[in-house]
Amino acid sequence: MNKEFFRKIYRILPKPLCELCMKFENAIIYIFYGALATLINYVSHFGIRLAFTDIPKGTGLLNALRLAEETSRIPSIGATGFAWVTAVIFAFFTNKYFVFEKPGREGMGKEFLEFTGGRLFSLGCELLIMWLFVDVLHLNELVIKLAANVVVLILNYFISKLIVFKAKKE
Repeated sequence: MNKEFFRKIYRILPKPLCELCMKFENAIIYIFYGALATLINYVSHFGIRLAFTDIPKGTGLLNALRLAEETSRIPSIGATGFAWVTAVIFAFFTNKYFVFEKPGREGMGKEFLEFTGGRLFSLGCELLIMWLFVDVLHLNELVIKLAANVVVLILNYFISKLIVFKAKKE
């Protein structure tokens, strides 16, 4: 789904809303693909945990997830790592081709390394935020996780826009 797809949707909206969407088009598309990357992260995480759990036939999804949490042969940290890698690969390609529209393979290796480095940096920031505000200051984990995700979303957007997929100077 490229920018033209989103523009068709914007045109259906009332003119002021359409203009607002056009003004923040990159951010809207980034958030859309970011939501898909988050979904991929969750599905990958729980999918691999479920795949390595002995689940009796006829077990419902919620009970299967509880069972996986308790008995999966893949630990949570392993599933988290797998899910993070899967989501980062998906995010790289959607950011490259659909959000920042940088087609072609020239420089792709460098872009991927910069992208992954940026994601590792934002992961470190998220870990620091969670440790400081939840583990040290004992603030509400749900609220802090949401705030940390907002910080990470903003960081990732600007790292991608200003460093990884920056416009070439003419």
